[in-house]
Amino acid sequence: MDPTDSDASTILTDYPASSASRPSSASSVPSLALSFDGRPKPLLPGAATSVHFEICDTPTAGRAVFATKDIVANTLLWRSDDLTVSSLLQEYRREVCGQCFGYNYGRDLGIQDHTVGFAFCSSECQKAWQKENGEVGVQAWAEVKKLVKKKNREDNEMVDIDLPRPTPEEITQAWENTKAQADLILTFRMAEVVGDARDTGGLQTSALNGNGGESITKRHRKAVQKALQQPVRADVMGFCVSGIIAQYENPQKWKHLLSLAVDSTPYSSADDLHAFTRTYLHLLAILPLPLLPFTTPELLLLLSSRDSHNAFGIRSLEDEGSELFGYGCWPAASYFNHSCGPNVEKRREGRAWEFRAARDVRKGEQLCITYLGGEEKKMSRDERMLTLRRNWGFECACKRCEEGAVVSAI
Repeated sequence: MDPTDSDASTILTDYPASSASRPSSASSVPSLALSFDGRPKPLLPGAATSVHFEICDTPTAGRAVFATKDIVANTLLWRSDDLTVSSLLQEYRREVCGQCFGYNYGRDLGIQDHTVGFAFCSSECQKAWQKENGEVGVQAWAEVKKLVKKKNREDNEMVDIDLPRPTPEEITQAWENTKAQADLILTFRMAEVVGDARDTGGLQTSALNGNGGESITKRHRKAVQKALQQPVRADVMGFCVSGIIAQYENPQKWKHLLSLAVDSTPYSSADDLHAFTRTYLHLLAILPLPLLPFTTPELLLLLSSRDSHNAFGIRSLEDEGSELFGYGCWPAASYFNHSCGPNVEKRREGRAWEFRAARDVRKGEQLCITYLGGEEKKMSRDERMLTLRRNWGFECACKRCEEGAVVSAI
């Protein structure tokens, strides 16, 4: 088989970042429309390209993926290996490989790196993880591991999904409330740069903005101590560190993340929002100095707003995904919209996702996956609608849901 018939490469452009499609329905666009304004659509950075499909604007669902030719069932449409940020849940870090996500089913993996708090299925995976995170990134994970180990971790209790999500105004205010303490912590950390320069005979300069010569007082030390005394939400911290390292180590991939759909209310509750603002102050106090310019409210809010509707769950492979290990964002894979009767199947292969035609597809059809992980097969229409509304914030209008609505009305 010609490789170009089953896979494609990502084309990178300098096209300005804008919102991609939010999760939506398969039937919210004309079924055979390929170009809605008759003009070619410029690609966003990191968007997938293939001989099988193109990404187009839709009237109501942002950008979506459409077949450019008839496709035979089981055809490989796209393989996405552009994992940009991820969070491996703390409770699985001894039995799930930190690099390839291989699962050892309740048993510790052979390589336990206690310095960084990850386990690996092979030395090759460990080396690949170290290379991807870089020297500074590995140092960051070591600092996080030390903090999580000595602090009382906050329970990751199930959030009442009926609680109101913080509004954009409440989110802005919560981040503003961290500014005074954050400034004190940054000044304290900048003194480390000045001290290091003095010890080595170098110039007293810093990569951070601010006055590197400000005297350190009791207020600065108290600000650091106060931050470190707060409860740690380990999984939130892991997610934030992954994003900070991603921008530091791979700014090109970070640009791909910026192109994704924005959720202006990404936090599930006030407690969730406060876990992120506390984590921000934690990280200012412990991360290696080269990462501090990237540790900002703007970056962490941007990270949450892009991840919210674009993340894929990382699950076990051999038992129909009964175990959820964590989640990650593969930007090129995030343009597929949802349908409760999907014509595309997705499957994780190590660190990559493969997307195949679930049935024969006609040219012009929108290519859709399910966001419900296969559960939609046994869920009622009302259950599907409620889950999609709560978790992804949209009303599904796919063919299956519309037909169900007609039946209910009879």
